[in-house]
Amino acid sequence: MMSQLGSLFFAPLDAYPAAGMFTTPHLISLVVCLIILLVALKASLKKSWEQVMKLTRVIAIVVTILEGVKIAYNFYYGYTWLDAWFPLSFCSLFIYATWFSGFGKGTIKKVGDAFIVMGCLLGGIGFLLLPTTSLMRYPIWHFLCLYSLFFHMLMIYLSVLYLWHRCVPINRYTYVYFSVYFLISALICIGLNTIYDSNLMILREPYNVPFKFIQEIKAQSQMAYTCLATLTYLIGPGLFAFGISAWLKAKKVNNQTSDFSY
Repeated sequence: MMSQLGSLFFAPLDAYPAAGMFTTPHLISLVVCLIILLVALKASLKKSWEQVMKLTRVIAIVVTILEGVKIAYNFYYGYTWLDAWFPLSFCSLFIYATWFSGFGKGTIKKVGDAFIVMGCLLGGIGFLLLPTTSLMRYPIWHFLCLYSLFFHMLMIYLSVLYLWHRCVPINRYTYVYFSVYFLISALICIGLNTIYDSNLMILREPYNVPFKFIQEIKAQSQMAYTCLATLTYLIGPGLFAFGISAWLKAKKVNNQTSDFSY
């Protein structure tokens, strides 16, 4: 029984129909993820900053172990091309950021903090809404799909906790740390994509991206698409984080004013 469940949970690529995007499995999983996130955040917003830091360290260890399982799965079945296993997508930067933030000091910690408050919220939401990778290849109950959903929920969860506590300032200095971290990673990806014909960070082609105008930009100019993708990663999460931070600040002020009036 267990071996049969294991063979389903870790089934090879194309063994079963993929969950897909905007399908019933995807939409149901989206609702489930939203409920889990709301319950988890409601139970966690009162945690102290020290508790959040401990949680960050636990998350760093857990996602690293799960990422190791993902890599082992791909090598077991011979999926050794870079896109399949190499942890250098935009969202994979979350793994390193949790180690930097949870265990690092000085500049290293600031880099991790910056990515968590600026890159994770929009990155996590973006994947849940547009799951261009695992859900397009595997059934929803597959390890890689469940891991992807869990991983991106953690991105959103931890980012909201950081933004809520406001212990990491949302300012131009934090944005510089985020930008440098991303741009160095993007340059590495572009180099590897050029050498190995891979598509790390989806910087070479808009794989499974459901927007025709983006596909047309790629068809017209490879460089234009890569520049557009890079700028989207660079600017979008930062603007989103600034907006959410301002909203949370206003919400806290309103709550405090309401409490004072009583």
